[in-house]
Amino acid sequence: MNLDRKKVENILAMCIFTTFTGQFYFTPFNSNFRFSLSVTVLALMLLYFKDIPILLGTNMVGGFVLVFRCFVYMISNPQVTLGQVLGMYYQVAIFYMFFGIMFELFDIREKIKVPQLGILFLWFCETIPNVVEISINRENINYAFENEILYIIMIGILRTLVTVNIYYVIIYYRNRYNREQSEKKYRELVMFIANLKTELFFLRKSTIDIEDAMSKSYALYEKLREDELKEDALSVAKDIHEIKKDYMRVATGIEKTISEENKSSCMGIKEIFGIIRDNTQKVLDITEKKIVLKFQHENNLTTQEFYPLISILNNLIINAIEAMNQDGHIMVTQVIEGEDCIFNVIDDGSGIEQEDVDLIFEPGFSTKFNAFTGEMSTGIGLTHVKQLIEKHFNGSIIVCSRKDINTIFTIRIPKFSIMQRK
Repeated sequence: MNLDRKKVENILAMCIFTTFTGQFYFTPFNSNFRFSLSVTVLALMLLYFKDIPILLGTNMVGGFVLVFRCFVYMISNPQVTLGQVLGMYYQVAIFYMFFGIMFELFDIREKIKVPQLGILFLWFCETIPNVVEISINRENINYAFENEILYIIMIGILRTLVTVNIYYVIIYYRNRYNREQSEKKYRELVMFIANLKTELFFLRKSTIDIEDAMSKSYALYEKLREDELKEDALSVAKDIHEIKKDYMRVATGIEKTISEENKSSCMGIKEIFGIIRDNTQKVLDITEKKIVLKFQHENNLTTQEFYPLISILNNLIINAIEAMNQDGHIMVTQVIEGEDCIFNVIDDGSGIEQEDVDLIFEPGFSTKFNAFTGEMSTGIGLTHVKQLIEKHFNGSIIVCSRKDINTIFTIRIPKFSIMQRK
């Protein structure tokens, strides 16, 4: 039997918890026979820790409980001998041994998947060992044996119902926690890939710009007459060509990785808004701004182009947050107008100066700066947004701003560019 450290730790924990919860008990029939929470704890741990060998675990628990009870009794009654104490408590080891046999025989770990079967057979597991124990201890009981059996059956049903209900509550919360963690990781992954796809788009664009620069450099080489200048121009063209090849290798590698993951993926507007909301809430928690964020969608269009769409909307929302003071409202809406899908990102922040409205999409233009370092923003966020909308979606974006009232970014994308491709 292969027992790793984790299994040994789980068995030890099961022995300890079962032993100490066994101290909460009552003794019916005016005898040494006791009902406690220990069997409930043992059953729950056997069901939860499925890697624990059942017979080994229950026998270890039986031995642990027997030693503990004998030790406690001998400490408080030093005049008794070990044989006398073992004679008083040996039945407990027999109970746990039979419990393990029944648990293994009835395959409770499989039966519990069906609640009715789990209750029935777990009740058998508890009742049969109790009957065996009370039969061994019968001479110490003052009531009719039939009454004892009836009492065991009633207590067994009650304890089994408690055990099964606690088990399903544990499983429910464990599954909910795992689901929340999986959704959290999924949303973080989507945001990461959305940003990566945006950078990939501009990496491809840079490759085209590099190709154009290489062509111009080679054309200059052919026009030059001086040999030294011609060689320099040719060298520049070769260097640009090498840079282009490196760019293409990187872009192709990233694109292949993403396309394999995204080959058949699609997402609805509702889920897209949910991911952006969760990501934005993290930003708001960091900045400690009290901004109310609302989303409204007219219909839940499904699209395979959710990565660039998330990147666009996320950029606009983050820009709005950075431009706002400590409180305010941001609303993101989606409607259908004819053959176009319209997105609006509306905030009631400080707005944009009229003379700056026509410049905000220009590369490098920015009115934002770090108040602590005095460094200006790069000014490429809105440029990225505009490029994605126009080049990737064949759409358009316009901005309407009233100083100290509100700012509205309106994105118009043809439905055929955004809807799921069949």
